Amino acid sequence: MMWLRLIPALLLAGCSALPVQQKSAEQKPVEPVAYRVHLEHLAAIENFGLEGRIGVLTETKGFSGTMRWHHRNDGDTIAFYSPLGTQLGELEADANGVTLTTSQKTYHAADAETLTQQTLGWSLPLRGLPDWALGRPTKGDAEILAWDTAGRISKLRQQGWDIEYPTYQNQGFELPTKIVLKSRKLDLKLVVENWHVESQ
Repeated sequence: MMWLRLIPALLLAGCSALPVQQKSAEQKPVEPVAYRVHLEHLAAIENFGLEGRIGVLTETKGFSGTMRWHHRNDGDTIAFYSPLGTQLGELEADANGVTLTTSQKTYHAADAETLTQQTLGWSLPLRGLPDWALGRPTKGDAEILAWDTAGRISKLRQQGWDIEYPTYQNQGFELPTKIVLKSRKLDLKLVVENWHVESQ
């Protein structure tokens, strides 16, 4: 009967010898196959246009209105409107720089981020926005935090921005209809009402 009394002690000794595996807080989610298929579909898009509502909130001010955006491989044209439909300005960006034209003045700068910060008081992240608007990372390091069941990104972190995609819609392509971007100093919300896509 003495050997029966030794079993609990042996079991405890064996358990204490086993290494404890801890889950790393930095462990990244596994990239689903459906996401790679989704990216392949998006790669066929050459140019696009969209119409929608834009909301901006900074530490000191806010803006809401509508926008019309035409993105081409060689540049962008974005027109901003007040809630009543009055055009406030038009942004033109190409390889030579960026121009913002209002009813009173024309402004120039090397990039849209600098120009919008100087003239509007908030910075439009135009370098990454064409890709983010389509629901994919732009060039450079990116951290995808979550996908939905269809393989579309629902949360993305890149270039100092946290980006969320609450809703998508099938427009021949699965495209976001709501995009929420947050940085340390700016919240930017874009609700897309109409997509116009040119594909290969």
